[in-house]
Amino acid sequence: MPDFLPGAVFSGIATVVFVILMRARAGKPRLPVWKLALAGIAAAYVLPWAVTLLARAWHAAPMLPDLPVVTSDQVFIGVWVALFALGVGHWPGKRPFVPLWAGLLAGVAVAALLPPFLYWTSGSYQRSSIRADINQCMGGKAGQSGLREIVNTCDEPIVVGLCLPGEINPAPCTQTSTLLAGQTGQFDPGTAGLSSLPSNPNGYTLVACRPPARPSRMLSTMGRGHEGVCLPPA
Repeated sequence: MPDFLPGAVFSGIATVVFVILMRARAGKPRLPVWKLALAGIAAAYVLPWAVTLLARAWHAAPMLPDLPVVTSDQVFIGVWVALFALGVGHWPGKRPFVPLWAGLLAGVAVAALLPPFLYWTSGSYQRSSIRADINQCMGGKAGQSGLREIVNTCDEPIVVGLCLPGEINPAPCTQTSTLLAGQTGQFDPGTAGLSSLPSNPNGYTLVACRPPARPSRMLSTMGRGHEGVCLPPA
């Protein structure tokens, strides 16, 4: 049996809500709990694997254009906006006010437009814009200060950034280097220690991104300390 991929729980819950909502809109009785549970478990396995395999097949075909990067937060926002639009547009015993295509279109529109809108209003990139990091590709010396050597241990190019105190989203790290597979880059944090809680929340951060994403850093989700993040292309 294949392992659950990231996003499996969300896929299962969203599928159960979608099934309940669609049956209510069609005037059909609600399914038993055990059937909804089976549908959720099946979706938790199938949907993330289907998306992953489809993306791999798409990237393997040289004649197809690159897929647009969609973050997990965008998917989360888009799905729940679509479900909300379909739910509020339904009155029991009456024809649905919001058609299925309109609800899906609303979800896609909000997912696509919300991140640039938040950047425009706030002046910095929010979580919905942040790209996935590939920190697992970084190998090398892990000293707290002095010269740091980073080796790209993956088979793809990576962009590594070391952000010093004072450098923060939306500005990319000043010390940024693109490393090919097996290539080594050198970064100098000076006397700054690695950002950590509670002893050194304003230290340096280190992050690896897939080009053309840009390494930067921002406050952690707890509001204290900093973490390396990957910003979208400028």
